[in-house]
Amino acid sequence: MGSVLVTYATRTQAARDVAAALADCFSRAGHRVRLSDLGTEDPAVTGVDLVVVGSGIRATTWYPEALAWLSARASSLAQCPVAVFNTCLNAAEPDKRDEALGYNRAATATVTAVAEESFPGRYVREQVGWVSRLFLRVLRKPEQDHVDLSRARAWATTLAAFLPDQHA
Repeated sequence: MGSVLVTYATRTQAARDVAAALADCFSRAGHRVRLSDLGTEDPAVTGVDLVVVGSGIRATTWYPEALAWLSARASSLAQCPVAVFNTCLNAAEPDKRDEALGYNRAATATVTAVAEESFPGRYVREQVGWVSRLFLRVLRKPEQDHVDLSRARAWATTLAAFLPDQHA
């Protein structure tokens, strides 16, 4: 069995929900899992076989605490497989999938990722800053929740290929 660090940065809790679904999937498969919020923790990258890092998106980029953590831990992260994901509203629109995946660019410029994904997110007015609220109001975007945990669980199944074989 392997050891997995799943860590995330979030504002509307979409990245947290996806990260928790991933962690639960790995745990149910018998792997040791650490789940960590980069807004309040600075997890070490020691004794892990896979690191999964996710972030919500603001203005097409990852949250600063996630990018700062990737940068600070880059040398440690180079020693194990890393997968990255984001949560954003554009991922809910099939014709914007490539654009949504492109939001991972800053993360994958910092660390080499063996896999990346973009999951549909959510917009909850009370959980975002006033600039984001104003921007989304101008765009006439209502509150919305597109988080799809079944997609997260399916991705966890594919990421399991980067963990030690459970029958070894």
